[in-house]
Amino acid sequence: MKTFQSAAGLVQIKPIQVKYAAPLFQAIVDSRPAIGDFLPWAMDLSLKDEKDFLLREKNRQFEGQPLVFALVVAGQPVGMLDLHAVDESKRSAEIGYWISKQYQNQGIVTRAVELISEHALTRLALRRLVLRIKEANQASRRVAEKASFIETGLVDDFLCYERCQ
Repeated sequence: MKTFQSAAGLVQIKPIQVKYAAPLFQAIVDSRPAIGDFLPWAMDLSLKDEKDFLLREKNRQFEGQPLVFALVVAGQPVGMLDLHAVDESKRSAEIGYWISKQYQNQGIVTRAVELISEHALTRLALRRLVLRIKEANQASRRVAEKASFIETGLVDDFLCYERCQ
């Protein structure tokens, strides 16, 4: 879908494939201490769970476009990015993401969120995008701010950030 250069190498945002299950699972395992507080599902995830998830999600689309992507750095899947909670009538969606510990704080997620936002607002003609972030997750709060999202308040223990067309 999209590519950009980072200090870690070429980053590709690619529709997910089941063949990414093992490297993504390993990235989750290696990053559990860093991401577990914010993504509780990561603590108990098995390789089978990851394969099942990718099988289920690989064909999820909106307006004929994929909604679930792998973040691939230097040819290696190291994280994911998706559009979910898509509301066709309101033309809105939420963005979710995670990236391996070794690639955090390098601007990769910020750039990926910027690109998926541009894609969602232009190609998918969505009008409102939301990031729901745990208050303690300072790194994700920085991503939201750098990617031009505006904080709109606290809902269900999550800070909400929006970007509108």
